Amino acid sequence: MFGLPAATVAIIFGIPAIWVIYTLVFVYLSRGWKAEDVAEDRARLPGGRDESGGTAASANGGTA
Repeated sequence: MFGLPAATVAIIFGIPAIWVIYTLVFVYLSRGWKAEDVAEDRARLPGGRDESGGTAASANGGTA
């Protein structure tokens, strides 16, 4: 491509492609982190109760 050696083309397009794939995988895997933080914060309140009076387990559908 453009008269460049194949190794150079692989480096120019390969590294950004790997970075984009890595970023997409990270975003996909981290999509639920905020919900986990909220559940942990509610569980840390005294008695394990959230501010609405329910328990942390009932606030997230009964799952821990």
